[in-house]
Amino acid sequence: MDKVGRVLGLFWQLYNGLKINKDSFCLEMGIDKRTFERDIEDIRNFLSEMYIGQDISYDRRSNVYYMTGTIKRLLTEVEYTAIITILLGSRGLRKDEMEGLVHSLERVSEHVGLPAYGSEKEIYGKYQENLPVNALLKMQWDLYQCIKRHLVIRIHYLESDICNNETEEEVIPKAVFFDDNHFMLKALRLQTYADEKYYVEQIQGFEVLRAVSLQENRLYFNNN
Repeated sequence: MDKVGRVLGLFWQLYNGLKINKDSFCLEMGIDKRTFERDIEDIRNFLSEMYIGQDISYDRRSNVYYMTGTIKRLLTEVEYTAIITILLGSRGLRKDEMEGLVHSLERVSEHVGLPAYGSEKEIYGKYQENLPVNALLKMQWDLYQCIKRHLVIRIHYLESDICNNETEEEVIPKAVFFDDNHFMLKALRLQTYADEKYYVEQIQGFEVLRAVSLQENRLYFNNN
């Protein structure tokens, strides 16, 4: 392996929280210790120039190098498999959304290829989402932003997943959560000033009306 590939590989391992034993790495790469130390120095210089608050430290007792500061770590094979199992079992997302999410998780995990469920065709061929099949990832994210900014919104809501009776309600979103295989919105319904729960999949859309008033903040968010 040339120097560029070797240094990139070393950086990637350190960046993902692995501790690198100098002797083992040198033996694996077929390099001497001085070459290894130059590679480490190149990575240190790169981190210094990037101003990202990370550095390479050395533990003399165990003869390992590791990255300090904020470190991104890959999902382990065990973590990846557990998350995928829960996601597929939830049936909470539309099939195309689920497939995209699974592929995104693959890119941030140690996992290579598909889990022990069978082929990709078998996995997504058997997957059955809950109905209706509105796109939920973007909707739940938009609702989170309304919660964070304390906004009053008007939602267009299907009263049932088996009919087209749509209502409009003015609400103050308070929480988005997952329960019984469904994304749910907890919100203060302004018509009754009582907390209600709404299926996110039955929210057809919403408009932002205004920010929550100071009085509403004190009453419903325990703000002084």
